[in-house]
Amino acid sequence: MCHLCECKRYVEQGKETVLKRAVEIVEELGLAAQNVADYEDTELISSLIAPFGSREDDIFQTAAWVSDLHRGVRGADRDEKYLAYVRAFRGVFSRLSKRGKPMHIATTYHQLEQLNKELDDADLASLSPPTREALQALRHVHDKPEVRAARLRQRYGL
Repeated sequence: MCHLCECKRYVEQGKETVLKRAVEIVEELGLAAQNVADYEDTELISSLIAPFGSREDDIFQTAAWVSDLHRGVRGADRDEKYLAYVRAFRGVFSRLSKRGKPMHIATTYHQLEQLNKELDDADLASLSPPTREALQALRHVHDKPEVRAARLRQRYGL
């Protein structure tokens, strides 16, 4: 469980609260079984752009500095590659049914992923079929990650 998305706060309140929040997120994001993969792509493209996340340690800062030293030497190619990832990032978010700030959307989706881990089929039984199907599809969205990454790279020419 992560701390950035505040999922722990809901989990500590029990399954009823987790289920209620999960349903709220499904509605807020317009999540459906058919578009779960689009939301998962927000995490995938972000991990391709920032594979180690943001680090404040001296190793990461030094590595970034050294990498930037080569901008003048190989800069045009690197800048073009980065711009391709920027276009892909924007493309991924443009495919979503929810519009808004990408950080909010991705954080909310991530929270749903974490909350959904706390739920089982019995918990989902009382939900409407579309909501239940969306949450069930979410359980399988990480299947075959290498295929998903290859598909994303191909779609955006990365």
